[in-house]
Amino acid sequence: MSKHPTIRDRLERDAWRNHPDFAQRRSDQRPPPRGGLSWQDRALLLLATLLVLLLIVRVETARAQTVPDQPFWGIEADGARSLALDTDIRVEITGLAARVRVAQQFRNDGVAWKEAVYRFPLPAGAAVDRLRIEAGGRVIEGEIREKEEARRQYQQARNAGKLATLVEQQRPNQFETRLANIGPGEQVRVEIGFLATVEYRDGAFGLQMPLTFTPRWQAAASAGTSHSDVAPQPVLTAASDRGDHHLAVEVMLHGTGDLVSIESRFHDIDIEPTPGGYRIRLTDPGARSDRLFELTWTPAFGSTPQASLSTWDGGGAVYALLMLAPPLAEALAPRPREVVFVIDTSGSMEGTSIRQARAALRQGLDFLDPADRFNLVRFDSEAHLLFSESVAPSGNYLAEAADYIDRLRANGGTNMAPALDLAMGLPAQQGLLRQIVFITDGSVGNEQELLLQVGEKLGEGRLFTVAIGSAPNLWFMRKAAEIGRGTYTQIGRLVDVEERMSALWSRIENPAVQNLCADWGMEAEFYPEVIPDLYAGEPIWLYARLPFEPRQVTLCGELDGRYWEITSSVRPVPSGEGIAQLWARSKIEALEDSRIFGVDHATVRQQVLDLAFEFGLLTPYTSLVAVDRTPLRPTDEAISSEDVPGLLPAGSAIGAGFSATATGWPARLALSLLCLFLATGMLLYLPPAPIRHADGVRQPGAAASP
Repeated sequence: MSKHPTIRDRLERDAWRNHPDFAQRRSDQRPPPRGGLSWQDRALLLLATLLVLLLIVRVETARAQTVPDQPFWGIEADGARSLALDTDIRVEITGLAARVRVAQQFRNDGVAWKEAVYRFPLPAGAAVDRLRIEAGGRVIEGEIREKEEARRQYQQARNAGKLATLVEQQRPNQFETRLANIGPGEQVRVEIGFLATVEYRDGAFGLQMPLTFTPRWQAAASAGTSHSDVAPQPVLTAASDRGDHHLAVEVMLHGTGDLVSIESRFHDIDIEPTPGGYRIRLTDPGARSDRLFELTWTPAFGSTPQASLSTWDGGGAVYALLMLAPPLAEALAPRPREVVFVIDTSGSMEGTSIRQARAALRQGLDFLDPADRFNLVRFDSEAHLLFSESVAPSGNYLAEAADYIDRLRANGGTNMAPALDLAMGLPAQQGLLRQIVFITDGSVGNEQELLLQVGEKLGEGRLFTVAIGSAPNLWFMRKAAEIGRGTYTQIGRLVDVEERMSALWSRIENPAVQNLCADWGMEAEFYPEVIPDLYAGEPIWLYARLPFEPRQVTLCGELDGRYWEITSSVRPVPSGEGIAQLWARSKIEALEDSRIFGVDHATVRQQVLDLAFEFGLLTPYTSLVAVDRTPLRPTDEAISSEDVPGLLPAGSAIGAGFSATATGWPARLALSLLCLFLATGMLLYLPPAPIRHADGVRQPGAAASP
């Protein structure tokens, strides 16, 4: 500011001295100049900016429950990542077994050496036994090692600059690949091989390949559980943010005979007849790994097949895989029951999933008979029961339930335990079998606690799970239904709701064959040891180790209070040694399940290790490791680790950086926006600063002199 008064200053002083009224009016009409921000305004603006930045940061760090020192589920925008990934799947199906090869192609588009970390799902019960690396014309085969030894071997190779891969099982349906020393511009192919069982239900065979995850809600650690027990979580990103994650699938169906149909529910396919079978490929070259791959094929022999037994003579024992068909639904008479629908309305269900769930609930209400009773439980961070006790499906109650379903919205955490307690703790209905229909995507991290809860509290009831969405937690849904002596159903598209719920209802409205036993005609070690109930349209699968070939298998049980028995002579179908590995994997799963119910961990670990080394299998205590002998990375060049994100499930409404199961994010968003608007308003509008009069007195409302 000039020390000498300007002409304008002198004129303003003369005006205030000689014509004060005129000077006041002119001062009131003059727009106030912008003054400096006060410290309060600066603090408020800083707070609002910080809140908005935190929302943006959640694009990379979205998570409902923080687990210190662990990788986490993230939903992120694609930033300065240099690693890319594509997936190529090859499947050979013979009889009831499928040999699967999943090749993950890693590409380093950066200028520095990288270690890739990628987490992915596999089918429930997959027996992983092979690892192979291909890079620069070199092929390296993996070996089974105890987990701690495999980690040491991998870390030494990583530090020495050698190409190395480590594959670990972190959850029953979550696996991790670590690939060290990918050079700039280099491509490395990591191939994992495993065996899986072909399913049969409702007249069709099928194979499911999960390709991504729905972000899980992790409950707070309970007593005796440390954060170190929580498995690392994958990073996820929207498909639109990535130019990679392309998917190729080829399936060879061998010896299937005449088929009525071959269908892929979520991908377009090309079907080519071959000598003795069919070749199926994806037709879309731009397909992405953002949804479940499901293939079904229907044989021409009718709605129910004959019993099928695949065997393999291992020298010291015969291994068998038995599929035994249930009685036809037409031969069974429905019985009254109490149906409790439990619906997941957490944040991970937002979008297509909640619409599928609402449609499934409406469909379920339509199937109720007048003699039945029903109730509804919804849950997110909290659980709510519609009726204090189950009611008849009469007009008023059905109308109230329909209105309740229409108002369901997805938000909050996936806190299943209180909902299960409400459903299993309802007052008993005399003469009615309780059937809990649990509709969810299974996006939880505390599976073992929930399975123990079902096993301890379900009593004589039955649990039927309905897996919703394009990437549900199928392992948990299957296992919960198994422990709950029910069945599971998967709904991946809105158009599937009517078909899948009709099939589910045809099973649960008919009495199941209970208290089952199997007679192999000899001493047999078979799994599952406790055979689940046998429902119409869904056969029993048993894995057995026998001293010699069986001639017939007898299944007995209790049907509607009466003794029931079916004996079937079977012709063994030649198969491979994969049957033995599937038996071993089934036994390992049974051993792991025993931990849920309190069996000593050390005992289980040793038995699993013995099986893993005998049959060459990846387990929670063993890993596959492959190491090249020749160092590639110069010792003076650094290497950095990078998570390769998976894709968010197709149709998911999760985005903008919000956790799938985060609690209360709309309130935080509204609060941050309100703070931002208030701060912006204060910035744009400030009271006019008073001007000092010529005699030194500040004039209220007057503009400041220059």
